[in-house]
Amino acid sequence: MRAWIVGLMAASLVAVALAVAALVLLRAGDDTIVLDLDAGDCFQVPDDIAQAMISKVDTIDCAKPHEAEVFATGELDPGRDQPYPDDEQQLFARVDRQCAAVLADHADLVDRFGVLPVVADERSWESYRGRYVCVAIPYGGGTTQGSLGL
Repeated sequence: MRAWIVGLMAASLVAVALAVAALVLLRAGDDTIVLDLDAGDCFQVPDDIAQAMISKVDTIDCAKPHEAEVFATGELDPGRDQPYPDDEQQLFARVDRQCAAVLADHADLVDRFGVLPVVADERSWESYRGRYVCVAIPYGGGTTQGSLGL
């Protein structure tokens, strides 16, 4: 039981650290805009993620080794024409909670994957208004093979 709690705390810390890095900055680049991906889409993590940017990615067949998979998508306050929130931290925390709740229902995955919630930044908000993407990344980096099947 104690190991589970420590693991959950570690997962939360990793998720928060990744969350800070995940506000999307749209720019020219690879193949597909992250916010256009759907659950079950797999991709390689771009090299520039260390620079707090993730926008476009190279998608890959999930049957091949890959570094990340979208496991859920959603929309905050669907149907509302909402302006970009005043509090970015609160926006990101809300999306992080939504993503973590989906993964939490799958205990076997919580121990193996961190959550990277992705939401549009202020510049790209008009195009994506509230859409978010939940990405699973194996702890410790590396690759995984096959779909998570969520």
